Amino acid sequence: MPGADLLSSLNSEQREAVLHGRGPLLVLAGAGSGKTRVITHRLAHLVRSGVDPRTITAVTFTNKAAAEMRERAQALLGGAALAAFIGTFHSWCLRFLRRRHREASLPPRFAIADTSDQLALVKEAMAELSISEQVLPPNAVRGRISNAKNALVTAERFAAMETDYAGERIGQVYALYEKKLAATGALDFDDLIARSVRLLASDAAVLADERRRIRHLLIDEYQDTNSAQDALVKRLGEGADSLAAVGDEDQAIYRWRGAEVEHILRFEEDFPGACIVALEANYRSTARILAAAAGLVSHNRRRREKRLRADRGEGAAVRLWHFEEDRAETEAVAREVASSGKAPGEIAVLYRTNAQSRPFEEELVRRRIPYVVVGGMKFYERAEVKDVLAYLRLAARPEDDLAFRRVVNVPARGIGAATLDRIAAVVRETGRSWWEASADLSGVTERARTALARFREIVVDLHEKAATWTPSALLDHLLAVTGYGDLYAGSEDREDVARRENIEELLSSAREFERRNAEGATIGEYLDTVALATDADAAAASGGAVTLSTLHAAKGLEFDTVFVVGLEEGYLPHGQSAEDEDELEEERRLLYVGMTRAKDQLTLTLAGRRLVYGRVEPRRPSRFVDELPKNALEERMFGRPAPTIFAARAHEEDPADDRPLRRGKRVRHPRYGYGVILTEEGSGDETRLTVYFDRAGKKKFVARYADLTPA
Repeated sequence: MPGADLLSSLNSEQREAVLHGRGPLLVLAGAGSGKTRVITHRLAHLVRSGVDPRTITAVTFTNKAAAEMRERAQALLGGAALAAFIGTFHSWCLRFLRRRHREASLPPRFAIADTSDQLALVKEAMAELSISEQVLPPNAVRGRISNAKNALVTAERFAAMETDYAGERIGQVYALYEKKLAATGALDFDDLIARSVRLLASDAAVLADERRRIRHLLIDEYQDTNSAQDALVKRLGEGADSLAAVGDEDQAIYRWRGAEVEHILRFEEDFPGACIVALEANYRSTARILAAAAGLVSHNRRRREKRLRADRGEGAAVRLWHFEEDRAETEAVAREVASSGKAPGEIAVLYRTNAQSRPFEEELVRRRIPYVVVGGMKFYERAEVKDVLAYLRLAARPEDDLAFRRVVNVPARGIGAATLDRIAAVVRETGRSWWEASADLSGVTERARTALARFREIVVDLHEKAATWTPSALLDHLLAVTGYGDLYAGSEDREDVARRENIEELLSSAREFERRNAEGATIGEYLDTVALATDADAAAASGGAVTLSTLHAAKGLEFDTVFVVGLEEGYLPHGQSAEDEDELEEERRLLYVGMTRAKDQLTLTLAGRRLVYGRVEPRRPSRFVDELPKNALEERMFGRPAPTIFAARAHEEDPADDRPLRRGKRVRHPRYGYGVILTEEGSGDETRLTVYFDRAGKKKFVARYADLTPA
């Protein structure tokens, strides 16, 4: 058989997928089951079987994955150059539109507008339409336009669909944005796929020609396709000799960027007669890790039944660690990292949100353990964190030129480039600091002079308070008086939410510093601590560095030892996802992905109290904790867990107490959403309840007026 040597390293399911002949094929590739091996071996097998490589197209989601696919396929074929197209959806569409620019009514060398270009055009459109950036944050508007394009919704259709205040105005911005984009002769990133799909749908000759070009189509990570990508696959795949889609609905974690798990679940409906091959042998994790992960994800309703089997033996139990408070959690994880005997590069700490990295970064720095942050920059290097710290540096020393230049017009206060150029000129001529040069500036507009005076008043106020105020109090104050605290308020854009969380986490870092340094928690000492924390790349130690990563960014990675931290309501599931069943299922899949990154040792952690938004708050265990199979776990309590928190777990409620509103009972409020009753004081209708809500934190009610219902 041609290419028989390619099959010797494959198991029976992998071999079946590689040898599949004509027609559609769906490969359900469970975690660690050799997905990349199958897709690269299938590509190599097609070439070895006499298929013209130029008629093979393999599509994935990242340039890194595409490069790995090409390298592995070429190695299987003896290292020869490969003429098949292997790349991302966007790179295929760019090539297609370059070839077909006339049919697509595009200039031959159309430009690609990056994110900053797009944001600038959105802001221009909003200004022309007199839409306030405080009412509709431009980044959120850009995100809505992007989501619409990924769903193949045009500006005209968007305007017809949206009838509320925000939607109508975003529709106006969308239409004007499109005109401005066209005037520049550019497409944005989302246009590449949307315009390709529209051209293939509207021009039968172009579609027929592309189907002649693509006889064999391979799609990686099919569960991550959005509507536009799915439509592209259908247009091209329906006419191909073979279509092989590889994916796993249990690892579908990108709904927030438009991916729809339904695409892989309805594959047989979209491609009748499809062959389904399930890869169930796991070569990464031990049996107990797999049992815990499988037990969790089995609670999802929208999935195909599969049974992963471990190739590496039983292994150690999954450790579930309960802590009384978050500092103990951080210290215990870092202590275990240091004493595990594993090289740092074999260890990962995974969390739900970027802001959660901060305490682990600081503890690893303190212990001189090298680390690297994946899927995002280090906490203190994030723009919003650096902005707020720049204000704090000015409070400590107004002559700090770098801090002055960073925030003099952040948030925007009417101090433009011409004014800054004038200050810079005075600095060059006199040798004075920017602070000194800005005191009495000539040659600028009255508006700029007024804005500068107001900025200086703010800095003077902060400087005076810095002498006696604590770091956290001053941070709280500066967020209010500078307007920075309101900069991302109210926006539901994912990036703005992350920025807001990072600013709030900075407050927590200041409170943590004050707890550790009760006698000397000055502004200057706090800034010194932060400066040391940013110098954590020490690290060219042998064995590499501990990986700190969000769960989203960890997909595709694997480690000997994994810690998944913060298994609490509000983190995982995230507070914004807890009330929507589809989003809740995605949060469960996200934890499943994190758990299956572990090869030998998996530890899950949660805390009963945590610094959240600069305040110590009680925390409830994630509902996912109760969904983990107990026979795969080894539970350990550190310290004395807060009783009001752990009593909230369903299996610890008193079955004899059938009152609908009682301590430990999960409830819903029409304004604050879902929460749990922490305490009861008094009796009858006058009972006072303290409720901790997933999204809104702690609130107090009189029972008769609470408007609470059992959840």
